[in-house]
Amino acid sequence: MDLRPSRMVVVAKQVEAFIREFFDQNPLSQIGLVVIKDGVAQCLTDLGGSPESHIKALMGKLGCSGEASLQNALELVHEQLNQIPSYGHREVIILYSALSTCDPGDVMETIQKCKKSKIRCSVIGLSAEIYICKYLCQETGGLYSVALDEAHLKDLILEHAPPPPAIAEFAIANLIKMGFPQRAAEGVISICSCHKEAKFGGGYICPRCKARVCELPTECRICGLTLVSSPHLARSYHHLFPVTPFDDVAPMLVPNQHRRPKSCFGCQQSLLNPGE
Repeated sequence: MDLRPSRMVVVAKQVEAFIREFFDQNPLSQIGLVVIKDGVAQCLTDLGGSPESHIKALMGKLGCSGEASLQNALELVHEQLNQIPSYGHREVIILYSALSTCDPGDVMETIQKCKKSKIRCSVIGLSAEIYICKYLCQETGGLYSVALDEAHLKDLILEHAPPPPAIAEFAIANLIKMGFPQRAAEGVISICSCHKEAKFGGGYICPRCKARVCELPTECRICGLTLVSSPHLARSYHHLFPVTPFDDVAPMLVPNQHRRPKSCFGCQQSLLNPGE
């Protein structure tokens, strides 16, 4: 596969599109970025809910060098995701361009550690199929695929944007404290708890400690309260109660055929000739 002008540019472009699509469908979720190069794994951004901060950090650190270590990457993400509470999803998506992994220890033990912590790992390869990546996905319940071209790579990445299905035995009910901050007054100078500097106007005020934050959703840096807006909560609510699957019924079994609508009221597709 030959990506133009380079793999790094194409991957950065598709990851940016994925971040925006992910937060559009998962407004209450968080993402963290990890870079694998020179045999080590570096945390590019901590878990957070601001798409702009992730994209800015990604575009500012484009570069690749040295060997890739799959074990070091898994150890780092395990350390971060192991702190996620039981009601949250722990998922890793790895974009892997190398043809091997140079690890300091037994990568099989690390894979079993991720499996035990219920961390779902998926890999999208940019070169050829690699056994250790396939084994990682099989053990943790993730998806493994190899991109054929740029369009295929985009499709593979965006497949991970919708929320994963909840597993009943892991979906433990919990009450979560949330705050709905008000928009800060315009023309007022205040110290931002996110960037630790003075900001002029805008932002949001935490209802518990009155600290200022720049974007929602986020977690208050002072009191730890989860801050969201009502539209974010409403957009996430429909994932809790998905529409039940439709049953495929033969046309001759449907009563009152003359009263049956000819097209779907939602997508306007023909019900008499599906696909038209």
